[in-house]
Amino acid sequence: MQDAEAERLSALLSSVRLAEYHLTCGGGAVAALRLHCWNTEISEAFYGPLQYLEVAMRTAMTRELTTYLGRDDWWNDPRPQLTYGGRRRISEAEQQLQRIGVMPTPHMVSEELPFGFYVSLLGPGNGYDQRLWRTALYRAFPGYRGRRRTLHGRVDHLRILRNKIAHHGPIHHRHLVADHETILQCLDYIDTGLATMVRRHSRVPEVLGRRP
Repeated sequence: MQDAEAERLSALLSSVRLAEYHLTCGGGAVAALRLHCWNTEISEAFYGPLQYLEVAMRTAMTRELTTYLGRDDWWNDPRPQLTYGGRRRISEAEQQLQRIGVMPTPHMVSEELPFGFYVSLLGPGNGYDQRLWRTALYRAFPGYRGRRRTLHGRVDHLRILRNKIAHHGPIHHRHLVADHETILQCLDYIDTGLATMVRRHSRVPEVLGRRP
């Protein structure tokens, strides 16, 4: 590809978006476009492992909260004392389902809630360490033996990565090898077999090896 064609495509893809890639590559249009394409490819490779982590966390955490509080709509129990942000996310999930003509069920609401909601339940919240972690959520991570704060830091770091990918942002500058290992580590906290399966089929190492 010639520089002129690379410049034309860069303008089509948004010169503002490609500016960061130009800066990384020292101003070369072809190199910047090549890095952008690779960023898309590595983002796609991370999608699978992150999806498994998000779904597994949601399932395991919902299971333990439902068991502990004895109801499927566990968020309506007064004991968790969700933060304003948490309650707003619940309300938004219910409203979104109603907008598409669906009567919200607890299962549907759980599925509609974003990854950030579940990550926030591992944060400090309104005394979440005592109200949620020590009473229920530690059981969602049977392979974990550390502090809640440390686990929260790891999954929140991955939440940022997930959102960058979801919004088509650059991730090439991150320590992606470490990110991949953190995903697998967090999966291992939930279920070793699931972590093994994801590691076996993940395309991340292969794509990392093709970085331009």
